[in-house]
Amino acid sequence: MVRFDLSDFFSLHRLLYWRGILWRSQYWPIERQQNLKWKLLSGLLDHCYSRVPYYRETWRLLGLNRADLRSMEDLRRLPVLSKDVVIDRMESLRADNFQQVRAKPIRTAGTTGTPMQVYWDLDSNILELTCNWRHYSWFGYRLGTPFLDIRNFRRHLEDKWAWNWKCRGLETSSLFWDESNIGECRDMLKRRRIRMWRGHPTAIGHLCRLFRKAGIDDVRPDIVVSVAETLPKHERSVIEDWTGRPVGDSYGLIEHTALICQCPAGGYHIAPEYGVVEILKGDGTPAGPGEEGRIVATGLHNRAFPLLRYDTGDFAVASGETCACGRTLPLVKTLRGRVVDRILDAKGNWVSGVHGLFKYYDGIRASQVVQFEAGGLDVYLVPARNYDDGLRTLVASDIRRELGEDMTIRAHVVDEVPFPSTNKFRFVVNRIGKSAAE
Repeated sequence: MVRFDLSDFFSLHRLLYWRGILWRSQYWPIERQQNLKWKLLSGLLDHCYSRVPYYRETWRLLGLNRADLRSMEDLRRLPVLSKDVVIDRMESLRADNFQQVRAKPIRTAGTTGTPMQVYWDLDSNILELTCNWRHYSWFGYRLGTPFLDIRNFRRHLEDKWAWNWKCRGLETSSLFWDESNIGECRDMLKRRRIRMWRGHPTAIGHLCRLFRKAGIDDVRPDIVVSVAETLPKHERSVIEDWTGRPVGDSYGLIEHTALICQCPAGGYHIAPEYGVVEILKGDGTPAGPGEEGRIVATGLHNRAFPLLRYDTGDFAVASGETCACGRTLPLVKTLRGRVVDRILDAKGNWVSGVHGLFKYYDGIRASQVVQFEAGGLDVYLVPARNYDDGLRTLVASDIRRELGEDMTIRAHVVDEVPFPSTNKFRFVVNRIGKSAAE
């Protein structure tokens, strides 16, 4: 869970304004939603043209003026923005008035293994908060409901638990819990009166299995939301069978460019008030209903560090359908990105979330983790200009601390990762039982 500071989110007027808009706009006619989206995009384009050096330069080289972008369709005249460009041109992507909009630096590695720094500002934080609030409300959440945030890593936790009273969030890691201490976990959930679980689906599923095996059923949540990883069918089944509740799957980006949320009826709804989501085929044209394409997204609220047509590296199947829930928000049929292969640790447990470690390292251009045998990992590091060879030892040490001292970690410095892909890049590649040559 990203550290929650009230100062990063607090503007009462804007919070109330967007709370009012979002609860109504989910039922607006499509044309009215489109009008709001264009109003937000048009204002952002004005800002990018006048305040952001990267876009001024890029548009000049393309022979474009601000007046040439007069509709949503004209957005496609702009080039797709890759993660490499964001890394290389970070300084020029910051707005001239960067310091005036409460910008906060955020590090991300995502699942691509390439560390990157972006910035959040107050307006993008408010939309992040209110759009997720709306999503949770579909399942009965009310602001202030105590929730559990559970992930598959523990690197920032000094103890098994971290309680954030500001958002009433209880944070833990699935790596702390097994059959020997699951009763302790149950006691804490009851003491904090936790009603919602949010986190990695594999971490949530891990808790559900432990509680079911121990015969514990008095801490079942009323609301379950999966984040940050693709939700496998078997994991959904485990969670829903034990909790008796539907899982509200979600897709978001730390770059604050896109948000897609699943409703109780099963529909995956794009939040058009949050960002413009394009689903593009390999030739760059829009995918039709039922066709798979790459998600290219434009956040509509980040004035500090705006990303126009950002290539997320994730994939979805386009939809032309309407949802049985009655909401008119646009849909995708399925999400295909974020399938992160899990790692088998030395104790025989499947874990994930290792990619998150890599956002803390400077000096690494790209990286990939490959597993050929249980209890061992090969880590491949592509150095950046400021690489220091001490990083190789640091990376191995950090992964071992995360996964257990019994893990064998072999770190290699290479010119390119061993399993590149022209489709969805896999940061973790599980090759147990296969040779390096296969």
